Amino acid sequence: MIDLTSKTVVITGGEGFLGRAVSRVVRDRGAIPSILSHKKVNLLDLNDTIKFFLESSADYCIHCAGYNGGIEFNQMYPADILYTNTIMGLNLYHACEYAQVKKLVSIMTSCAYPDTGMEDLKEETFWNGKPNKTIRAHGVAKRILQAATEAYKSQYDFNSVSVCVTNLYGPHDTFNLIRTKVVGALIRKFVEAQIEYELEKNRVIRSELDISKAEKPSVECWGTGTPRREFMYVGDAAECIVQALEKYEDIDEPLNIGTGEDITIKELVEHITNTVGYEGEVFWDENKPDGQLKKLLNVSKMQKVIQIDRTSIIDGLRKTIDWYINNKKEADTRM
Repeated sequence: MIDLTSKTVVITGGEGFLGRAVSRVVRDRGAIPSILSHKKVNLLDLNDTIKFFLESSADYCIHCAGYNGGIEFNQMYPADILYTNTIMGLNLYHACEYAQVKKLVSIMTSCAYPDTGMEDLKEETFWNGKPNKTIRAHGVAKRILQAATEAYKSQYDFNSVSVCVTNLYGPHDTFNLIRTKVVGALIRKFVEAQIEYELEKNRVIRSELDISKAEKPSVECWGTGTPRREFMYVGDAAECIVQALEKYEDIDEPLNIGTGEDITIKELVEHITNTVGYEGEVFWDENKPDGQLKKLLNVSKMQKVIQIDRTSIIDGLRKTIDWYINNKKEADTRM
């Protein structure tokens, strides 16, 4: 097991949603998080990336940076997503090997798995088909990270592993409706609808009208609501990722990081509306795509390596919604 005390750990995307949480865990271990910010280092430039690693004297690296979004964003910018994530990842491997970083952990997402309709997604089936078409560019780009793990070990004996993380949510997520994913988008929609309804009720009361005259809101949700998804609180995922740096050594397979439990999108909506206290209607636009019908990671391998007290979906959503309401202006503008 790696002892991170007083070690320097570079975190790409360290100012982002997942990177913030990983940085906190690294700091709690007594290590020194070194944030690789896109404002200072261009990961699309190999020379710039190598220069940073040589100057940082990094012991380890966790690759959290990525360029992605929800289904709509993936449909709008597939080429940009493929190019940016692929080049960033390959430049990072090359720079870490050149600078003699002791170990690199690359973070993939469950969209890299094949869309085969299997009951759950096991590490040994990682290469057994294509990712779902709605997110294929992102999935293929992330697969490159596992391929790089194997290739750089074979040619350079470079120590790296990849982890495959399920859908994450939590404070500091992206709530911009173009970039956000399902949890962030739904939270924003229902919070804003309820705020508008509260304003409407106050207007009716001030006008000395019957409160029943206040027009209730209706929120549109994409698809049928039947697809099943697994959701993990970002702080839990960050703890698992750091433990993977400390303990996971299998070059040949990624390590799934998830909860092992899934819910339907309709159930997710019910949890959010209950937490928000939403009083309006929900409309399902079945002309919009559902995406992959089921994405659940098999976490039996993870449970042999990693120990964690998991945050429940109810508690996690409450923390996330509270943070969003208290930081709404900042959260809505963050891309």
